[in-house]
This record gives sequence, structure tokens and C-alpha cells, in this order.
Amino acid sequence: MNSVDMATNLIFRAKNLQEFVVTTELPDDFAFRGVIPFDMQITGSILEAKVWAVDFNEAVDRLNEFLQNAD
Repeated sequence: MNSVDMATNLIFRAKNLQEFVVTTELPDDFAFRGVIPFDMQITGSILEAKVWAVDFNEAVDRLNEFLQNAD
């Protein structure tokens, strides 16, 4: 990827980012450690996160990656 492609991709992402609300069950071993990159609310065993992404699938992927690496 050259610099023109990188700039084009950055501009596309900046123009198309949206905030998505992703809801999932709280993993049993979840613990807050370090910086939390999302607005999150936990009610009982349900975790709700506001995630910035280009589409909903990317938002889900970003939250899942965070939850898997949180331990």
C-alpha cells in the first residue's frame, strides 16, 4: 500500500465512521484492565458498548477483539 492508498483509506474512514451500539453477554472472566476504548455499560450479565466503525460488522469485530485480549 502506497501513501496515496493510505491517504484515500484514511479519508474514507473519516467520512464514514459511525457509532454503533453492540450488545453481548459479559464474558465470565472479564475484568477491567488498562484503557477501555469504548463507552461501556454493564447491566447484570449484559455488556453494551458504543463502538466507532465503518459498519456494524467492524464494530462487532473490534469489541470481540477487545474482549478476547482483555485478560
